[in-house]
Amino acid sequence: MADPRIHELRERATKLRAFADHVQKLPDRVDGEAAKMEWSGPYTDKVRGEIKTWKGRCGSVADRIREEAQRLDGEASSLEQKEREKAGAR
Repeated sequence: MADPRIHELRERATKLRAFADHVQKLPDRVDGEAAKMEWSGPYTDKVRGEIKTWKGRCGSVADRIREEAQRLDGEASSLEQKEREKAGAR
């Protein structure tokens, strides 16, 4: 019987990847809305620069979340391997 921790780790990794995708898309939505607008003024360039900065930050955070998901998958794989080794030793 499979260790329930394996399923839990895989499920958490899947949820983290979905969350990372969401985090990465957030500034795209803001940028898309800003692009639709006809706007100008003294702070326009500053706001566009901030959007770009947040886009980079969200991308970095999303990458770190994906790394954690990868770590969880690796941990699950390790547990699966140990189970196979135990089953083979019987």
